[in-house]
Amino acid sequence: GKSTLIDAVSGFQSLDAGKVEFNGVEISNWGPERRARAGLVRTFQLSREFTSLTTIENLLVSPLHQRAESTAGVLLGPRYWGMEEEQNRDRAWSLLDLFEMRDKANELAGNLSGGQKRMIEFMRALMTAPGMLLLDEPIAGLSKGWSGLLEEAVRELRRGGLSVILVEHELGVVERLSDTVIVMAAGKVLTEGSMAEVRKREDVQAAYVIG
Repeated sequence: GKSTLIDAVSGFQSLDAGKVEFNGVEISNWGPERRARAGLVRTFQLSREFTSLTTIENLLVSPLHQRAESTAGVLLGPRYWGMEEEQNRDRAWSLLDLFEMRDKANELAGNLSGGQKRMIEFMRALMTAPGMLLLDEPIAGLSKGWSGLLEEAVRELRRGGLSVILVEHELGVVERLSDTVIVMAAGKVLTEGSMAEVRKREDVQAAYVIG
């Protein structure tokens, strides 16, 4: 039910009931592309990189509303979009440094390890300058090193004011990163509150601990 919730919020799953609002606007009937353009951006459990593009190319295709992709960009050339492209490159290099992947910038994404591909997915989402980031089990399958790097990046983004919805089974990560925890089981919300509060509940223990 947790990943289905992410699918519903991001527009990949139709609603049976209820509605989705973002920044005070109902977006229930918007497709995922329109939601992403509005700043509601997600990652997936399985990375979806462009395998035939390099790491940095994967990042540079991600920013929204690029001038070079417009009719004016085609007609006016670099004098119209050059500065924007330079800013996007600077942003991409900063993210590669943050995720310790500068040395992989020109490596084809299809040749990278699973952890590196997951980092590309995360960096690509950040290149869109999201207003809210939905992370669907980002830690799953990552080594301790990559997991720690991703966790610290999320912490930094939160300090910078980015809203993050995190679906994750690694409870230590949830406790360290989340102010509010919502516990779901079998597609239903059991409870919500701080980790300290929800872990004491018997229904939560029965669903996830005692099992």
